[in-house]
Amino acid sequence: MHIAFVHKSFPPEGGWGGIGMYNYHMALALRELGHKVTVLSARVSEDVPPVQEKAGIRILRLLVSDWYYLRRLPALGRYFYQLVHLVYGLRVSQVIQKLQNQQPLDLIEFAEINAEGFFSARTSRVPIVVRCHTPSFVLKQYLGWRETSSDTRIVEWCEKDFIRRADALSAPSRDMAQIIANESGVSIHNVAVIPNALSLEGFPDPFTQLPDHSNARAPNHPITILHVGRLEKGKGVTVLTQAIPHVIREVPQARFVFVGYDRSTVRGTSQRAELESMLIGENVDSQVEFLGALNQTALMDCYRNADICVVPSLIYESFSYTCAQGMAAGKPVVASRIGGIPETVDEGVSGFLVTPGDENELADAIVRLARDPSLRAKMGRAGRDKVACEYNPVKIACLNLELYTRAISRQQHLQE
Repeated sequence: MHIAFVHKSFPPEGGWGGIGMYNYHMALALRELGHKVTVLSARVSEDVPPVQEKAGIRILRLLVSDWYYLRRLPALGRYFYQLVHLVYGLRVSQVIQKLQNQQPLDLIEFAEINAEGFFSARTSRVPIVVRCHTPSFVLKQYLGWRETSSDTRIVEWCEKDFIRRADALSAPSRDMAQIIANESGVSIHNVAVIPNALSLEGFPDPFTQLPDHSNARAPNHPITILHVGRLEKGKGVTVLTQAIPHVIREVPQARFVFVGYDRSTVRGTSQRAELESMLIGENVDSQVEFLGALNQTALMDCYRNADICVVPSLIYESFSYTCAQGMAAGKPVVASRIGGIPETVDEGVSGFLVTPGDENELADAIVRLARDPSLRAKMGRAGRDKVACEYNPVKIACLNLELYTRAISRQQHLQE
């Protein structure tokens, strides 16, 4: 089978965001199972080759420009976001038509966000599967005007229309599947729930490093709490910063590490500067470190050195790769009870779930884990076992292949 994955982001040049990571693991797993895989992605620099071949996967990258300054234009600037994505979607459909003429595709899997496949669904005769990660019409309910000043109504309409036209649908959690059904007017029975994939390769196994498997630290050894994600309010970094003084009062040896790039606010100020100002005011800044964006090797070192991983998100998460990564590294996770996260982190088993935005509840959960090394080890082991069992890329690829077969059969039936 010749399968194409289409989304702007694909690692490593496109970053390791959730959709890119999912497509990366699926492409490798399907190639391992003997299928031909083509990836259509984007590049923002001419230094990145337009065509690449990696691990037997062909990667096509369309050159895109940001033209960020156009967003500042009076009135028209707020529609710039939609224009960029619709133009890109049109280019995608043109490339797919050419690709189909040269190397016929059996199936295309698109992400639903920003409706990259909107035009392709109208012009291509290739079966289309839409993977519903988290569409704009869901995210907008969690993003206030301070997070985005763009109008997204046209893109939202395109996303829903694109979803309804798909030959098959999938989502990484039951919660996401239900929302897609409710918002798009499709039957919940037509949305296959298939978790995201994550390989344990590269993730340190703390249980082979410690002979007694205790994951214990010396009494005065620092307890490291790790946050991985963009420095923006939607990721809960302000809530976590507000919780830090309480944690340090209860656990003086606690230290916090933030990994992720700083996304400026609409006021043009640095989110990191705001957080640092809060920490200085509480006199705990010496126990907090901001490392910025890291490559995968450095990120694995952070997971290796962490004791607890924290995901205090305030915006919808259909799955949360950050939670899954912490679990893959054998660390207990404290995360927001939001979206599909409760389906990833099992409450009281692989971590604790807290109310989004409640810094006291967040601090209490961190303190409980920081004081109990045996509980950290027990939860860390449970989380790593779950990733190995339920998120194995080859297992997920096989589930997807069953869905692909149904999508191909559906289109063949419609064409008869």
